[in-house]
Amino acid sequence: MSTKAKCDVTVLCDDRLASPLVAEHGFSVLVELVGGGSILFDTGSTDAFIKNAEILGKDLTKVEKIVISHGHYDHAGGLRYLSNSNGKFRVYLRQEALLEKYSDERFAGIDWKGLEKIFEISVVRDKVTEISDGIFTFGPVEMKNDFEEPDSYFYVQKDGRRIRDFFEDELNLVIDEVDGIVLITGCAHRGIVNTVEDVKKTFGKSVKTLIGGFHLYKAPLPKIEKVTNVLKSLGIGKVVPYHCTGETAIKIIER
Repeated sequence: MSTKAKCDVTVLCDDRLASPLVAEHGFSVLVELVGGGSILFDTGSTDAFIKNAEILGKDLTKVEKIVISHGHYDHAGGLRYLSNSNGKFRVYLRQEALLEKYSDERFAGIDWKGLEKIFEISVVRDKVTEISDGIFTFGPVEMKNDFEEPDSYFYVQKDGRRIRDFFEDELNLVIDEVDGIVLITGCAHRGIVNTVEDVKKTFGKSVKTLIGGFHLYKAPLPKIEKVTNVLKSLGIGKVVPYHCTGETAIKIIER
C-alpha cells in the first residue's frame, strides 16, 4: 500500500490570472511534496508558467517529474522553454499525446521531435500509475454517461488518416491524501463528471478538492447546469474551476 501524499498545490498558468502574474490560454500546476521534490502538471502554451513561478517564489529546479494531461499546445507547449534541462526532467504521457492533433483544420498539438531527444519520456500504459508516494496519473477515464463526450471538432492524425479525437491520451493527477482525494484535471475532454465518478470508483474515496479545466466554455447552458448539478451531488468538498471551464460555467458553479 502506498504512503499517503502530503503536498502543496499552486496554479502557475491559467487564462484568468491577475497582474503581476502572466495570463495566457493554458494551464499548469505545481505540486510541491512535503519532504522535498516537486511535480509539474502541464506547462501551458509558453514560458508564462516559468515567469509566474519566479513571481511566486517557486523553485522549478526542484521539479523532477512532469505530467502532460494531453497533447494540445496549451498544456504541452511550455515544455520547449525547459529544453535547457539536458534531460533532467522525466515527462509522463500516454503514447497518443505524441500524435498530430487538430481543432477543425488548425494544428493544435506541438512538435515533439526535438523534445523527445531532450527529455526522458515515460509512456504511461496503465490506467493508474503511481509516480510518487500517494500520487498517481489516472486515465483515460471511462466515458459512461450520456451527456459528456469530447467535442466533435477535435481530430488526430493516425496511421495516415485524420480521425476524431476521443482523447485516449488524457491523464489526470490524483493525490491520495489521508482525508480524501485531490483531483487535478487538464481539460477533462472525456467529461468532468465521468472523471470524478471514475476516480471515486477506482480509489474508493471521496474527492475533497477538484481543480482544473472542465471544458465547458462552449457547452450549451442545459449541459452546464446538468454537469454542475451532478458534481454537486457527488459530495466534492471544494471545486476550483480553471482554464477551459468558461466564464458562464464558472459563475454557475460559484452560485
